[in-house]
Amino acid sequence: MDSKHWRADRQRRSHIIAQIGLGQVIKEVTVDRGHKNGPEVHKITSTGLVVIYNKRTGIMITILIARPNQIKRYYAENEAPQDIINLAIEHTKAGYNKI
Repeated sequence: MDSKHWRADRQRRSHIIAQIGLGQVIKEVTVDRGHKNGPEVHKITSTGLVVIYNKRTGIMITILIARPNQIKRYYAENEAPQDIINLAIEHTKAGYNKI
């Protein structure tokens, strides 16, 4: 992917995220995928976003617009809140998380 295309996608996602709003953090999950920079902290927000930080440094990595099954995985032991799943479904229908 050429960097102009990547920048345009990132800009579009940033614009959508600004419209959605960050909301309040409702769940925080540590995710360790064995990355060389260490584990991540995924913060799920009340607006259906996932803000990802490096656990060791605290530096924000990215913000994603969550998909319904992604939200369900974060709530592995418990049932995910239906209102957040519904938001993720709406975001998916709008194509927001394809960017």
